[in-house]
This record gives sequence, C-alpha cells and structure tokens, in this order.
Amino acid sequence: MELQLSPALVDRLLQVVQQGGGANDEQTIARRLGVSSRTLQRWRQMGRFPLKLFVERFPELPWIQLVGEEVLSLLVPRTLLPGWRPTPEMPDLDAPIPPIRASHALTDTERRRLLEWMLWAREFDLAFIRLYRQGRAVGGVFAQIGNEAVSVGTAFALRPEDAIFPMHRDIGVHFVRGQELQALIATHLGRQGSLTRGTDGTVHYADPERRIYGNISHLGAMLPVAVGYALAARLKGEQTVVLTYIGDGGAQTGEFHEAVNFAAVQRLPVVFVIENNQYAYSTPNRSEYASTFLADRAPGYGCFGEVVDGTDVELVYDACRRAVERARRGEGPTLLETITFRTRGHAEHDDASYVPEPIRRYWSARDPVERYLTFIHERGILTSEQTAALRENIQLQLRTALEEVLQRPFPAPEEAFRNVFL
Repeated sequence: MELQLSPALVDRLLQVVQQGGGANDEQTIARRLGVSSRTLQRWRQMGRFPLKLFVERFPELPWIQLVGEEVLSLLVPRTLLPGWRPTPEMPDLDAPIPPIRASHALTDTERRRLLEWMLWAREFDLAFIRLYRQGRAVGGVFAQIGNEAVSVGTAFALRPEDAIFPMHRDIGVHFVRGQELQALIATHLGRQGSLTRGTDGTVHYADPERRIYGNISHLGAMLPVAVGYALAARLKGEQTVVLTYIGDGGAQTGEFHEAVNFAAVQRLPVVFVIENNQYAYSTPNRSEYASTFLADRAPGYGCFGEVVDGTDVELVYDACRRAVERARRGEGPTLLETITFRTRGHAEHDDASYVPEPIRRYWSARDPVERYLTFIHERGILTSEQTAALRENIQLQLRTALEEVLQRPFPAPEEAFRNVFL
C-alpha cells in the first residue's frame, strides 16, 4: 500500500522515522528499507510514501498515531525468516539466518533473564522426554522445543497484574511468571503437592495467584474464557491486559472466530498469540487454511495483526510489547502470529515421521535457544563458559527437584471426587 502525500508531509514522516526508528540518517533509513538513497529522495520529491514497506521495516514505530487506525488496519506487518515457505512447501535451505534484532527496550540484565528462562524451558522439556522414555512420566508429554522464544518473549511483555492463558506447549510462560519448580514437576507427574492436587497431568493446571489460568483440552474453547476474563476485568475497573495462545490448528475452530470477533467489537485488551508451528498434529499449514498468514484475518475482524519470526525472542518480545501497549491504551485486541516450528511430534508418542527432512534441517539451523546464545556471546553479555555453567546449574537444580518429587506419593483415591459434582 502506498500513500500519495505532499512532499512536505513525506519529509515530516521521514523525520519521525529517523528519530523514532533508531536511524541516524537517511542512508540508514534507505538501508533498512532495502532501497537506495536516491530512491528515498525521489519519493520525497514525488510525495510518495510506501507505507506497507515502512511498517514492515520499522515495526517499532507507533503507526496508529502517525497515520490513523483506518489506514493501518489495512496492513499486517511481517518480519519473517528468509527462505521460509508455508508447509508442505520446501524451504530454501541456503537462505541466510539473520542476526537477532536487538530490542531498544531491553537491558543486558533483562537479556540474561530471557536466556535463563529459555534454557529452563529447554532443559525441562528434555528432562521430561527422558522420563517419558523411562516410563516414569505417564500421559502426554508435550515438548515446546522450538517454541521457547514465543512463550518467553510474549510472557515477559506483560505486567505481573496482567492475566495469561498458556497452552500445553508454553512451559516458558510458567518460568517467566516465577512458578515454583517442584510444584510444576509434581503437576506433570501427578504427585501430591501439585497445582492440581495430583489429580491431573501436564496441561490443565492453573495458578490464580500468579494470574496463570488453566488450559482447556479443546484448545479453541480457551479463547472465549480469556476474552470473558478481559471483559470482567474491565467491568471491575481493572487495567488488565489478557494474553492467550492458540496454535495454527486451533485457529481453525469456531471458538477462535467468536472470541476474536467479540474482543474486536468490544475493543477488549486481549493479545491473541498464534503459535504457527507448521503442523496441527500431522496436518500441514496448506491443508488447514488457504491464506498465507493467519494474522491476515485481523483487518476482517477490525483489529491489528502482525506476523513475526518466532525464533527471535527479542523480536517476539517487541511485537508483543507493542500489542500490550495498544491494548492498554484502549485500542483493542491484536492477532500476533509467530512463525516457528515444533521440532518434536505432537507429543512424545508421535515420531513426526510426516515432516520432510528439508523442513527439519531448515528449522534446526534456526533453533531459538542457539540463536540467542550466539547473540549473547557476540554482544559480550555472557561468555560461552558462563552460559555453559548456567546450563549445568539448571540441569543440577532440575535433577535435585525431580528426585525429590519422584519420592512423593500419588494422591489418595478419594481426591478424584473432590470438587466434582456427581
């Protein structure tokens, strides 16, 4: 989309981009846009402003205030990994892996925390995969390996008083929210002292004190609950933003439509994070929906939408932070689609043999934890020795906590009847 404006207004917009987009001069603007300085000059002279290109390359700017919601609602900014193709198409294995897009809103101390939470999520999953293979973790084990940047980056964009509705594959959310490790392990293992009194397994637990609310197995059904929470909070006069998640498969359900539509009509402060990890169980994107991006539905609902590389934790954080800020200002919900990949099967019983090897290789090279470790080392925030020691310490804490929880008894049989209406 291109705006036809006066040369003076184009010049003013370029100044705003330079000041707010971290660009020191017009050469930097041109470089981020992927055009020459001469082209930029020609746009100014002709009164041309390719808004879509600017929004894609400078997503951190408050475009709603700059050009108006009516104009911006026609656009869905995209920041994607080069070479990606919606499955089942094959990606470009020779495509470059871009560097992490450093956020202007994060300090190095916060970056260390993001890394630590991502490592906790990764090591937690690896531990439970081992327990599953040993026959000591019963039920489903839903690893989020490959999705860590999404759960950690989005959860960190919230305030403690905001509410969050994670899915079964969002263990990083619980670490960001300060969940007690033994309670989390006990819940997954169905032992006494768990968040569900030992009566449930890996996915339905909630912790209202931390504003974490439980998953519903029929995943789309969780979204109307999250929207209802946002409406209730507004009626009580609370300044609460609600963050909830759905996968690419769950985004095809009727509850998804009803929840997003109602939130948009009521302009409720809800951020819908679509974790597009390429497969709904074994069904690839192209067999789920016809559009290229699920966030392209946003203009139809009358809300904001954005698509981001879900393996870049700082990019995800920035996108979610902007969505949360819009929600807090009363500008309604956002559809935030994160393009990532579920490196394991749907659960550990599923070997994911339906995934072609080129797709595995493409995403393996873009592992979100390894990408962020490289960034942390290159920035000099931590050395490789320090991150190795951090990982070993996390593994030690996990082993200690697991050994303690595995000694706990299972719940008494009568616990199954508590809070159940017969």
